[in-house]
Amino acid sequence: MTRAERRAAVTHRRSVVALIGAVVAAAVILVAWFPAGALIDQHRTLAQTTSALDHLNAENKALRAESKNLSNPSEIARIARQQFELIAPGEQAFQVLPPPGKAGGATDPYSGDPGNSPPVSPSAAPELPPGTEKAGQSAKVLSSHATQGTTASHAAAPSAPGLFGRILRTLEFWR
Repeated sequence: MTRAERRAAVTHRRSVVALIGAVVAAAVILVAWFPAGALIDQHRTLAQTTSALDHLNAENKALRAESKNLSNPSEIARIARQQFELIAPGEQAFQVLPPPGKAGGATDPYSGDPGNSPPVSPSAAPELPPGTEKAGQSAKVLSSHATQGTTASHAAAPSAPGLFGRILRTLEFWR
């Protein structure tokens, strides 16, 4: 191999190494200044937003159809009968109940329904059936929730007996 051929081979190798270095440098710069991770995250966010928009458009279409149906008087009457058990003027409503003592399944009245028990006088409040909330218990619960950010002197006020204490318990939601 002659000297000229060696120089040509060395020059060729240098140019190949320079080309490979330039490609590597370009790749590093591209990754550093144009992160592929951010692009992938943007595509994922775009897909999620598109999915949410499609869901909202479908919901909007359903609400428009429901709105159109609710402008129909017969639909309003159907909903009033079905959901609120209302009747038209001049009609009479009847409710058929199962005979007492028989298990009617889903049509049984709720056992804790106060309409199934006799009236209770205000003086018999401590005699309420179990599971109902007594006035003293509600005051304790309300005062414990309301006094989390207040001082101890405010905590004792709602449990005070008499008219003032009842007024404070009644207006407890203002705290």
